Amino acid sequence: MVLVFLTGLVACDAGRLPEGADGESLAQVEAALDGGSVELRSNVLRGTVRLTNQNPEVLAVLAADPWVQDAGTVTATSTAPAGFRAIASPSERISPLEYRFEMSVEAGAGGDAGVVYSVAATRGGYAHPALSGVTVRPVAVQPEPTDVTVQSCMGLVQFRFGTDETCQTRVPLAGLNIRNFLFHGTGPYTAYVNAGTTQATTLTYTLSTSTGAVTRTIPVQVGAACDEVVRMCIPVAPPAPPAVGSMTGAFEIHGEPIHGSSRILIPGGNSRNQVLHGPWRPVSAPATWWTVSDLPVNAYPMNAIVYLRSGRGFTEAYTPDLEPFLVVAGQTTPMTKQVDGVSRHAFDIHPAYFYGSVRLADPFIPAHPGARSTLQSLFFEADHDANGDGTPDVVSIGNRGTAFVAEAPGGSSRTSFPGTFDVTRGELASTYEHVLPGPYDLTYRWFQGAMYLRFWSEPTGSAPFSTRPGLYDPERFRYGSLALRTLPVSGYTADLGPGQRFRIDHEYCFNEVQLQYTSTQGRFFNPTVEVSAQFTGKDWRGQPVAYVANGSFYGTPAAVNVTNPAQYADTQGQVSLALPQGSFTLRPGASMVSESGTVNTATFAPLGVTLGCGQRVKLVPPLAVSLDGAPGCATSASGAVSGQVKSLPAQVDRIWYRLNGGPEVNLCTNCGIDPRFSFHVPLQACDNAIQVFAFSEGMSEPATAIEQRVWDDPADGPSCGAGSCVNRPPVARCRSVTVPAGGACSGCGSVDDGSYDPDPGDAVSCVQTPACPYPLGSHRATLTCTDSAGLSASCEATVTVRDETPPAVVCGTVPELECDGGGATASFTATATDNCGAVTTTCAPASGGLFPPGTTTATCTATDGAGLRTQCNVPVTVRDTQPPTLVCPAPVIVERTGPEGATVAPGTATASDTCAPPGVSGPAAGVYPVGTTAVTYTATDLGGNQASCVSNIHVTDPELGNPPNVTMCNLPRYTRETNLMACGWTTPVPGNAPITSAFFRVDGGAPIPVTPDLSGGFVITWLDLEEGTHVVELTAIDTRGAILRRRMTVTVDLTPPVLAILSPLADDVLASPVVTVRSSIEDASPTTVRTQWVESSQLETGRGTVTHTVDLVNWGQVALLVSATDAAGNTTQQLTQVFVGATPPALRASAPVP
Repeated sequence: MVLVFLTGLVACDAGRLPEGADGESLAQVEAALDGGSVELRSNVLRGTVRLTNQNPEVLAVLAADPWVQDAGTVTATSTAPAGFRAIASPSERISPLEYRFEMSVEAGAGGDAGVVYSVAATRGGYAHPALSGVTVRPVAVQPEPTDVTVQSCMGLVQFRFGTDETCQTRVPLAGLNIRNFLFHGTGPYTAYVNAGTTQATTLTYTLSTSTGAVTRTIPVQVGAACDEVVRMCIPVAPPAPPAVGSMTGAFEIHGEPIHGSSRILIPGGNSRNQVLHGPWRPVSAPATWWTVSDLPVNAYPMNAIVYLRSGRGFTEAYTPDLEPFLVVAGQTTPMTKQVDGVSRHAFDIHPAYFYGSVRLADPFIPAHPGARSTLQSLFFEADHDANGDGTPDVVSIGNRGTAFVAEAPGGSSRTSFPGTFDVTRGELASTYEHVLPGPYDLTYRWFQGAMYLRFWSEPTGSAPFSTRPGLYDPERFRYGSLALRTLPVSGYTADLGPGQRFRIDHEYCFNEVQLQYTSTQGRFFNPTVEVSAQFTGKDWRGQPVAYVANGSFYGTPAAVNVTNPAQYADTQGQVSLALPQGSFTLRPGASMVSESGTVNTATFAPLGVTLGCGQRVKLVPPLAVSLDGAPGCATSASGAVSGQVKSLPAQVDRIWYRLNGGPEVNLCTNCGIDPRFSFHVPLQACDNAIQVFAFSEGMSEPATAIEQRVWDDPADGPSCGAGSCVNRPPVARCRSVTVPAGGACSGCGSVDDGSYDPDPGDAVSCVQTPACPYPLGSHRATLTCTDSAGLSASCEATVTVRDETPPAVVCGTVPELECDGGGATASFTATATDNCGAVTTTCAPASGGLFPPGTTTATCTATDGAGLRTQCNVPVTVRDTQPPTLVCPAPVIVERTGPEGATVAPGTATASDTCAPPGVSGPAAGVYPVGTTAVTYTATDLGGNQASCVSNIHVTDPELGNPPNVTMCNLPRYTRETNLMACGWTTPVPGNAPITSAFFRVDGGAPIPVTPDLSGGFVITWLDLEEGTHVVELTAIDTRGAILRRRMTVTVDLTPPVLAILSPLADDVLASPVVTVRSSIEDASPTTVRTQWVESSQLETGRGTVTHTVDLVNWGQVALLVSATDAAGNTTQQLTQVFVGATPPALRASAPVP
């Protein structure tokens, strides 16, 4: 392959070109772009890539895998000398195990000894071991291609997932990853491995459940011998559906208009990509907050994408990664974080900013009307907005468009800048502002990765770039990318918090470089050149700068994103590109098409070139002329010129120069390798072109470099025009600044943003009016800069003084409080002051509220007029120092149910506490032995105070002989007393076990313990009885479990009998004082009935009629008395009047007259 490189002219600053520059000079420059070439010797490397497997099972898998029709790639990487690479696809597929390849590679960089390569080949997901030591020599030494065979044997590892260790029942997976291995299929999952190798790795699989995905990771060993099929069964336990929760929060980038949409991103097995439309969702409007629902409980990392601004200012920003946020089951948790005692929302952001100037200069252009600069082909995605809504058709503006890229851990931001290349001034001059959103308003370390210049000269839209020969002008075709980053690291890296700004300027002077490509070994298309450089020194303005540059450019014949691009291959082409000042390494390459039609990409020997400003460069290998000077104004009529001819390994035969196209002036002959040179040359008035030549035997033409000088004698004043060497005014640069207010609520800030003087060595001083300090608010300030000659320039900006000092707040203290009724009421105060005025204070929980037991921190927040907040804390401690009250349950008495005793569920103790219900512990249910077991209950309150009580569990054995003696005192069968004394005696049988428990019980209710008297076992208690019949029982149990009970029945009767006199009735007239009285009685106990005190009868059942014959003795109106008294002593009396004798006068008087 033959490359022709163009080198050339150095143009001085656009402001200092000599008068009279015309079309003739452009013609001379364009003529200098012709000539010189050097042959890059390539040769063909071809061969076979083969799998040697013979196992039918392996062969069957290979014949059906996804890569059988896309076998792989072959990569040749040079090892001696290093730095060359070629990549090819198969030229012929022989079988699923074998394919052929052919590629053109660099062969002459090592001289006749050739270039040594390492050849690597893949077959789908399998990589053959590399074949090293492959030598490719130049065609003159080795006319035939170099043939190689890359072969190996693979093994298979197959993974199955099942319900048990047999994997007969398959478990479907939602996802699978085997670190460091590709796999295919699902039943089983198959990975290819180099035979005889084993690697420890991890296998991660994901299972689906009804509420979300569950991911598990396990360690595995992946390895197999040649033709071996290793089968691995991984039993999978079905996961329980995880509990779910939700997260929510605000979303607002303050100070920025939203454009298009934003997104909340959660990666992983339960990933989410929630699009947010419409306006911002401020903290003050919870109803508008975003919500991500039904997330399995876990801690989730996340970030957000936001699209801001419009046009060239359109910004695509990914927020830096957030620390994992925990989702709580059954809750919708706000995504907030405590920062300096204040709760902040993750996406409620006051962004930081990078900003600065952009100046891309090519001073050659205005001096040579009609010339073209690659800078005129800058491509911006924002210029393609089909619907005119301000959002580019392609929102990923940094993928192929000119953009700034800023990065922070896990985050990035991309934007571009306005402006076009002005051919009359020879530059694109602009400014930019780069939005940097930081979650939680924290400080993040942002760095500007680069300013990426993207070039595309052809028509396009949102579709991928596409062109082919016949659709473009080869001389105007531009395609490529160049990244520029300032140095040192501190120049493009800053720790930025909310609202902070950091300036990064991008100002460069460019040159045009053109590389002509010619191939004598086959054809090529899409020629490329990779460039890299670093520059530290003074730029074309005399300003100290440092930066690095790297990129890739493409040329003609161009076949971009078209089918069958090899059909457009040719033997000649070129790459045109723009590069700034610096010493560049250029590595050419191309897509090569061999005589057989195979295509591969290859790189060739690198070249070095040092560039100045506004040059049109022509390289004639092996020589390159570099001049040390920079274009500009001479300080005397004698110009000093120096430089170097880079020639290694060639000898330089001769170096000479010409001034303004005059006669040759010889500098040296037989100059050696990489010689330096220096000389003085007399300068004529105004423009001077100093051209240095270098030549070695065999070159078709000399290598050259041109430097332009302007000599304007100060003795006679400016004579070369206003644009030449006259003093220029300073450049005043202003920026608006925001400064914090000090103790007096005022602040100082300079609006100077790097003002300078464009004249080398000229001093400049700047004054700002009005002078600081400034009160709160925004104030216009004027910056006036004056140079040593008295020329001045001014600019205006705004100084904003903002209250950034939070108020001071001091919290009072609260003594420890005693808990009562669930807590204690606490009162406290917080005192706040601020340097800029009034401040409000709120506390949560509020003073005067009820605080629970333990220590609760009340947070008091002081907020000033600027919304700044400071907090202090008041610990409120509520203690419970009083023990609880505990009442044990009654003893449990059960008969044994087996030889080991009886199963007993102990009773429940009753506990209370002045603070909060205490916890109670007690005996467990279980088998208790025959006899008496004492059991303890303990109540523990919130303060750790305890109370205990003891009860008994009696497991009795009715079959045991000689139970205790039990005798009860007689109880009345019927009584009117509701508080009744019960007594008796409980004594052990002599020689037997002592009594462990004695108690009374009423109606089988709770035992009423009594303690036997030590002298005779006497026991006594008082019973509270309700009306009715009751069984009173006295029980004694000895330590063996022997038991004896005695019972008595007592009826408490508080109701007197119901008595009625049936005859005689009241006011009856009786003929004789001897009368028969009949009465009825209703009662619950035996009842005695008496008539006139003389006759009585007893009804045992308490119910019935009684007849008594009594003598009333008296005549006339006589009283008759009947009484009934029941067994409890309740008495009812009935008194009535009867008449004994003839009809009473009253009755006679009322009788009718016959």
